[in-house]
Amino acid sequence: SDIWAVNAMAFHPKFGTFATMGADGAYNFWDKDNRQRLKEFKKCNVPLTCGAFNHDGVIFAYAASYDWSKGSEHYTIKTNNIMLHSVQEKEVKPNPASIGRRR
Repeated sequence: SDIWAVNAMAFHPKFGTFATMGADGAYNFWDKDNRQRLKEFKKCNVPLTCGAFNHDGVIFAYAASYDWSKGSEHYTIKTNNIMLHSVQEKEVKPNPASIGRRR
């Protein structure tokens, strides 16, 4: 099992939930208060280096690029991409039924 770095985090401006972007090419939305993953997205084939929600939280932008975690000798990906995700409220809104139910 591989262990991957979390390269960035971004908080949703309305709900206080957050997104993580990882060296494994994955981004996820999380509910910090309930300690639950709200949404797992399909992995990209390159690391995700940063991301952010727009001012009202309806767009999530993230960047895919080499993150230098394996050093310069593995720098073969010569492209950088910025992607946009249209955020649905159900992806970032905490589940009120699970508030307070922690393991």
